[in-house]
Amino acid sequence: MDLLYFIKALYKRKWIILLCVMVAVAAAVYFTHDEKKTYKSTAQLATGFTISDAVDLTGVPSDIYSSDLKFNNIIETITSPQVVNLLSCRLIIHDIDNPKAAFRSKPIRNSSDYAKIDLRKARQVFEGKLRDMKMLSSYRPEERELLNLLIAYGYDQKSLDEMINVSRLNRTDYINIECHSDNPLMSAFIVNALCEEFNRFYDGYLSQRSESNLQFLDTLVEQKQQVLSASQNALKELMEGGNGDISATTAGLIGQYQTRLTSRKSDLTTALLSLKAVEKQIEEYNAAQKASTVISGDIVQITNKINDLTASYVNGGSKDQQLLSQINSLKNDLQDKYASMPEQDAKQPTKSDLVREKDNYEVQAKSAQADIDRLQGSIAALGGDLRTSSGRNIMIQSLQKDIDAAMGSYNDVKSKYDMAKNSVAQRRQFKQILFGQPSLTPERSKRMMVIGLTGAIVLALSVFVIVLIEYFDISIKIPSQFQKQTGLDVINVTNRVDLKKYRVLEIVAKEALKNERRKNTFRELVRKIRQSIGKSDKRVILFTSTEHGQGKTTLMQAIAFSMSMSKKKVLLIDTNFCNNDLTLELNAKPIIEKFSVEGTLDSENLKSIITETNIPGVDVIGCEGGDYSPLEILPQGNLLEHLGELKEQYDYIFIEAAPMNAFTDVRELVDYVDSIVTIFSADSVIRPADYTAIEYLRTLNGKFQGAILNKVDLENLEA
Repeated sequence: MDLLYFIKALYKRKWIILLCVMVAVAAAVYFTHDEKKTYKSTAQLATGFTISDAVDLTGVPSDIYSSDLKFNNIIETITSPQVVNLLSCRLIIHDIDNPKAAFRSKPIRNSSDYAKIDLRKARQVFEGKLRDMKMLSSYRPEERELLNLLIAYGYDQKSLDEMINVSRLNRTDYINIECHSDNPLMSAFIVNALCEEFNRFYDGYLSQRSESNLQFLDTLVEQKQQVLSASQNALKELMEGGNGDISATTAGLIGQYQTRLTSRKSDLTTALLSLKAVEKQIEEYNAAQKASTVISGDIVQITNKINDLTASYVNGGSKDQQLLSQINSLKNDLQDKYASMPEQDAKQPTKSDLVREKDNYEVQAKSAQADIDRLQGSIAALGGDLRTSSGRNIMIQSLQKDIDAAMGSYNDVKSKYDMAKNSVAQRRQFKQILFGQPSLTPERSKRMMVIGLTGAIVLALSVFVIVLIEYFDISIKIPSQFQKQTGLDVINVTNRVDLKKYRVLEIVAKEALKNERRKNTFRELVRKIRQSIGKSDKRVILFTSTEHGQGKTTLMQAIAFSMSMSKKKVLLIDTNFCNNDLTLELNAKPIIEKFSVEGTLDSENLKSIITETNIPGVDVIGCEGGDYSPLEILPQGNLLEHLGELKEQYDYIFIEAAPMNAFTDVRELVDYVDSIVTIFSADSVIRPADYTAIEYLRTLNGKFQGAILNKVDLENLEA
C-alpha cells in the first residue's frame, strides 16, 4: 500500500480522529480546571567535591565519574526516608506551635478521622523523633496514627517527594533543592529545613561511623610506627657496636622480640574473640529480622481476617454476637503482635555497622598474625651462633627485613588513614550558600501545555491506530492491490452502492435529475464495463466468483440493464443452483431444471420459459435451486444445448454460476459459454483457495475475459 492510500484512509476517518481529539481536550480541560497555583523556592548546597581546599598528596587527578557518584549519593541521602521523616516532623511541629501561621490550618484529606488525636502528645512524640533522629514505625499503633496524621496534612514521604526536586546544578559544585507548593512560605520553609536536617543527619549520624573507622586506623598507624621505630633503633645500635662481642645485643633483641611476640599474640586472641562476638551479633540481627518478617506476615493475615469478619458482621445487620467476639479476639491478637515487634532504635548498631566492625577485627587479626610470623622468624634467626662477623651480618640482614616489612605495613595503614581523614573533612564541607525565599508570584500554569500535549498525543495515537489497522488489513480494497495479489486482467472496477436504499434498477436505468446528470459514478463505471464487453466478440458470458457475497448477481443485472439502454437485447440465465437470488429478485419462472427440447428451439418454446423484466430488452430464465450441479440436474436437450439458437434472438446471454471455491459448476458450464467473467469484492481477502481458482482461470485458453473488482470505496477508485 502506498502513502496516498493511507492519507485517503485518514481523511475518510477524519471525523473519528477529530472526535477523539475533542474528547481528550475536553477531558484535559475538565481535569485541570481546578489546578492550584504553585510557588517555587530554591536553596543551594556547596559540596566541595570538585573544588576542595584539602591538599592532595597523591598526585592522582580527580575522576569525573567518581564525582558524579558522590553527587548521586548525596542526592539520594537528601531524599532518603530518614531525612524526609525529619522534615515531616519539622513541618507538623511548626503547624502545631503556630496555629495562626500554620501552613495547613486543617487536614487536607480525611480530616474527620483525626479529630480525637491529642496534638500536644503528638507534638512530644514528633519532638522526640526529631531530637533522636528516629523514624516513626508503622508497627506501633500509636505511631501508625501519627503517620496517618502526616498523610492527612500532606507531610508524608510521598507528598513531600512530589513537592521536592533535588538535582545537581549542571557541571558545578552545587546541589539545587527546589520545592513547589501552594504556599510560598511553606516552600521556603521546606527547602531551608531540608538543608538543615540533611546536614544534621549527615554530620551527626554518618560522621560518627566515620570517626569510629578513623580512630581504629589511628591506633593501627601508631602500632606500626612503634614497630618500625623499634627495628630502626635496634639496627642503629648494632651498627654502632662494631665487630665485637654481640651476645648482649643479641640477647636484648631476642628479649624485645619475645615481648612483642607475646603482645601480638594477645592482640590476635582479642581480635579473634571480638570477631566471634560480632559474628554472633550479626546472626542475632538476621534472626531478629527474620522474626520481624514473620510477625509482619501474621499482622497482615490477622488484619485481612478482621476486615473480612467486619464486612460479614456489617452485612448481617451487626447482630451476630459470635462474629463480634471473634473480631474482638482477633484485635487483641493484633495488639499482641504489635507489642512483640522488636523495637528499632537508631542508636543501636545496624547491620552495616556490624559488618564494618567485623571487617576491622579481621584486619586486626591478619595484621597480628603477620607480625607474629615475622617475629618468630626473627627470633629463630637470632637464636644461632651470632658471635662471629658472619653472625653480625645475619643480624643486620634480619633487622633490615624487619624494617622493610614494618615500613611497608606502616605506609599502607598511613595511606588508608589519610584517605579516611580526608573523607571526614569533605563531609563537613556542605554549606548552604543560597537560602530559600518565599516567592512573590506563582509559577506559570502548565494547563495550556497539558491540554495541547493531550490533544497532540491523542491525535498521534489516533492516526497511528488507524494506519496500523489499515496496514494489517489484508483485504483487497484498491485496484492496484488487487492486481498485485492476483495478477489478473481487470475489465473495470465498480464502487460500493447502498442497495438497502435503492434497487439496482433505480441506480442504473432510472433517468437522473437535471442537477444530478453524469454524477452517478456507479452507472458510469458499469457503462465502461459495457463498452469493454461490447468490443469483444464474446456473446455468451458466464459470471462467477470465488466466494459468496461478491456481488455478481447485482452486477450482472446492472450490466444487463446498461446493455438494454444501448438498444441491446440481453437474456439472463440463473444456473446458480445453490443460491438462486437472480430468480427470486426478478420473479423468473423456475424452469431450467425441467426444460428439455429435442430438435430446434422454436419461439413458442422460448416464450414459455422466459420471464420479461421491467426493463425493455432484458429477459430472464430462472431455476428452482437445490443441492446439485448442472450435469446432475439438466436433462438431455436442456436449455444450455440451445444457446446457439438463443444467440439469434439476443445480443448477449449472461449466465450466473455458483462460486468456484465451493462448487464445480463453472468447470461443468465452461464448455457452453464463450467467456468467463469473475467478480471480486474489494472488502474480501485473497485466500489459498482463491489462488487455486485463479490458476484454473489461466488454463482456459483465452476463455477467461477478465475480472471485475466490485464494492470499491469511492476514495479508493483511483488507487
